[in-house]
Amino acid sequence: MGGRGLVLVIQKTIFFSDINSTACRFSIPFSQVKTHDFLNEAEAKELDDKNPMQVWLLDPSMKGTSITLNKWVMGSSSLYVLTNTWNPIVKNNQLKKGDTVQLWSFRMNSLLCFALIKL
Repeated sequence: MGGRGLVLVIQKTIFFSDINSTACRFSIPFSQVKTHDFLNEAEAKELDDKNPMQVWLLDPSMKGTSITLNKWVMGSSSLYVLTNTWNPIVKNNQLKKGDTVQLWSFRMNSLLCFALIKL
């Protein structure tokens, strides 16, 4: 695919909130993020300014889709969240509570992309 700059963002166990179709979001708590270096300075500022970003996600079935990356601040904790088209990813990849996944970032040209790996 010509991607570069592969970075492990998080490895986590899927919680009910990650597969709850009403919530429609995958949470990436700051406390579990391996590095924030997957964002460039401009992207970090956009998220800090509460501007969601459209990014590309390669799911475990190798299907690519556009998804929204947000940063939420909840009290004293912050998290990134993948939203908007998350529910079809859960369904198509049969993600369930207790599954362990890794989220990797990479770049195609300058576009921020992610790959979700089900372990």
